[in-house]
Amino acid sequence: MKRLVLFIVLFVSLVVSTLSLVGADLPVVRQPNDPGYSAADRAALAAAWTAVEGILNAGYPLSPLQMSKLGWADSDFVQFAAGTLESAGYTMLLVTGSWAGATRTWIVVGVPLSSGLGYIPVEAAPSALGSSSAIGQIAWQGGVSGGSFDPRYLSFSQAVALAPNSPPAVTLSIAGRYVVVDETATLMVTGSDPDGAILAYLWTFSDGTEIAGTRAVLWYTFLDTGDATVTLTAIDTRGARMTQSVVAEVLAVEPDCGCGH
Repeated sequence: MKRLVLFIVLFVSLVVSTLSLVGADLPVVRQPNDPGYSAADRAALAAAWTAVEGILNAGYPLSPLQMSKLGWADSDFVQFAAGTLESAGYTMLLVTGSWAGATRTWIVVGVPLSSGLGYIPVEAAPSALGSSSAIGQIAWQGGVSGGSFDPRYLSFSQAVALAPNSPPAVTLSIAGRYVVVDETATLMVTGSDPDGAILAYLWTFSDGTEIAGTRAVLWYTFLDTGDATVTLTAIDTRGARMTQSVVAEVLAVEPDCGCGH
């Protein structure tokens, strides 16, 4: 009986995580100047626009070329962009439509308004971004004033809610008993992503240095004595993040062990 209940729970979870909307249930994406929006709605939409654009322009932790070399297809970039925005607290839907006989997938970002949810369409596929390192771009055409959402992004045949995603669970540590100025220190990350894989590690140092990579080990030379903060952010393939910090006491010399000779 317990096995049957567990199977039912898992089956229901799978159905919910891949729930799709069609026909009359599809969200309605309206232009920002739609007369149905109140002045307060337009202000909220504009504020969300700025925030979403900031997240998109922050860029990938690795270059799109590096990620392509890791085997990423357009669908992976779309999932990453959607997951990154979801991690920032937005309601996300992946939507599918057909352009010139080809199927395309993009993102609509839900924005809470007094009249319900408004939506901002976002293009995430790197092929549409060229050499840009941005995570995506809002589907806008025309100038900042007087422009509008690209109408191709306003209609679609299906919308799919993102499956749940847990952030990485990692621990940051410094190898060895001492950290000495001008000598290489070894920084290590242990842990994993509970429901996927870690894409990249971002290392930030209190001297302003930032390093991104795919290795869970980093060799770093501290150039000043005193306390130095090291912050590690692990990012998974769906954009979820976990951040940890340690403080390294950087010594001028390694202390004498007092062993005597």
